Amino acid sequence: MGTTNVRSLLFDGEGRVLAQSFRELRIYSPRRGWAEEEPEEIYRATLQTMRDAVKGSGLPAGDVAAVGFSAQMHGVTMVDGDGKPLTRLLTWLDTRAAPQCEKLGQMMDAYELYRRTGCPPLFIYPLAKVLWMRENMPGPYARCRRVLSAKDYIVQRMLGEACVDHSVAAGSQMLNIHDLRWDGKILEAAGLDMDRLPSLRDGVEAVAELPRSVAGQTGLRAGTPVVLGASDGALSSVGLGSVGEGVAAVNLGSSGAIRVVSERPLIDRSREMRFFCYYVARGRWLPGGAVNNAGTVLRWFRDNFGQPEVKAAKRQGADPYEVITEEAASVPPGAGGVIMVPFLAGERFPVRDPEARGVVAGLTLAHGRAHVIRALMEGVVFTLRWIMEAMEEQGIAVDEVRVSGGGARSRVWRQILADVLGKTVVHTGVEEASALGAAMLAAISLGLYRDLGEASRGMIRVRELHEPRLENHRRYGEIFRKYKELYTVSRRLR
Repeated sequence: MGTTNVRSLLFDGEGRVLAQSFRELRIYSPRRGWAEEEPEEIYRATLQTMRDAVKGSGLPAGDVAAVGFSAQMHGVTMVDGDGKPLTRLLTWLDTRAAPQCEKLGQMMDAYELYRRTGCPPLFIYPLAKVLWMRENMPGPYARCRRVLSAKDYIVQRMLGEACVDHSVAAGSQMLNIHDLRWDGKILEAAGLDMDRLPSLRDGVEAVAELPRSVAGQTGLRAGTPVVLGASDGALSSVGLGSVGEGVAAVNLGSSGAIRVVSERPLIDRSREMRFFCYYVARGRWLPGGAVNNAGTVLRWFRDNFGQPEVKAAKRQGADPYEVITEEAASVPPGAGGVIMVPFLAGERFPVRDPEARGVVAGLTLAHGRAHVIRALMEGVVFTLRWIMEAMEEQGIAVDEVRVSGGGARSRVWRQILADVLGKTVVHTGVEEASALGAAMLAAISLGLYRDLGEASRGMIRVRELHEPRLENHRRYGEIFRKYKELYTVSRRLR
């Protein structure tokens, strides 16, 4: 269950996709800064895609051994005692809770909040959103029985029980990242009731069997084990095989991220709080940072300036993004001196700056479209390098990077990633890495694999390696310093 769509995929025990189905989700924006979804639309899309994937596979319902979930983070809705929604789901894109985020800093020390939860002060987290609901929707809040994430709502509709795995809960800013329990001190400081939160459950263990009523709507066998799984961010790392020391996972989707899997919770010792730390599963944590501006910046270029590439792609029967990114290959690293800070939608890591703006510097009459495209792609990776270096300062080793998301289809972007980060980049060819990660947790639950490492070796295949080119890496180091200076200057010009 992503933010913009729901996908159901059927995997075999070796990680091969046997069938899949897709449904888009509508994001409602009744006011500026609001970004909501209808919980029931997510539920219907889940049932529909499950049914279509099972039907498309041609397999008997009894051949499906388990159902596992990967889900969007940071969304929250309220439901009443009958489980009916009292409000739409407020997604991570929703900015209305920014004032409440400021109030949290007055209720308790911001770094203490971060140290306990792994979540720095950001309006994306459900804690601030629930405060907004309490202050602005007193009637519904008084009738609220539970506050639920997107996946919690789906699971409650399916199984009749409000429960959440530790991974999704870790993105709420209400879970103590050290003991994996709801943090009573934080809830008390915010004036929130713990009994409104769903029960915490292990994301790897089967929590229930699929009821007959749901089985009939999905084409599955009644009694099929249901495994809660984890957050899409955590499972993207799992589905890429980024579960060992020194192996980072990068997502180049609409948003972007760089994460590592750790055997203990790790947070930034700097009060700048430049990265988060969530939970994965099986005693593994997830230090990293997510960025607003990745593939969405390329989409902005396509929609506003990319008419020639769109027309060329139509003639060739190709994806417009393929044409756009290949155009960037026609200019050398460094884009001929053009540098872009791609913060078109504010930014959350490594800087918490919702008012951040994009900057393009170094343009001359000698530059063309290809230079701007390459500068845009390089700028996205500079942001990821900024986060990676903050983590390395805290002793987190990164030797290899595994990449997923729509941007990972581009060989040009994968090589830019290797050259900017100075790391070997591994392409596994699994675009839906988080769905594969959910299947891997389900496979572990069934006993097909002992642990994450064995599941990775059994279900993931490496397609291509990109080694960093040392001269390009040196050049990018110089540009990276200018990129950070540009961001600092841009703040003074607002």
